[in-house]
Amino acid sequence: MSSSIDFYLKQLAPLVGGTITALARSGASDDPLDEELYGFVVKCRDGKERTLILLSDDEGNGPGSFMFNEDA
Repeated sequence: MSSSIDFYLKQLAPLVGGTITALARSGASDDPLDEELYGFVVKCRDGKERTLILLSDDEGNGPGSFMFNEDA
């Protein structure tokens, strides 16, 4: 039986063995209520760079989530 954790782990799998090459930020939004987000850039074993943006709140009352962008 597959769980939501399996879904996230499958998305993260390309990062294994990669190297963090830079820190990333989402940039300011047009909406002043939106907060800027942060994460990091990973150079993966397949040669692609992927940006992982962290989407957790500061309270830390849950495992949080993430946004995965693949740069061409």
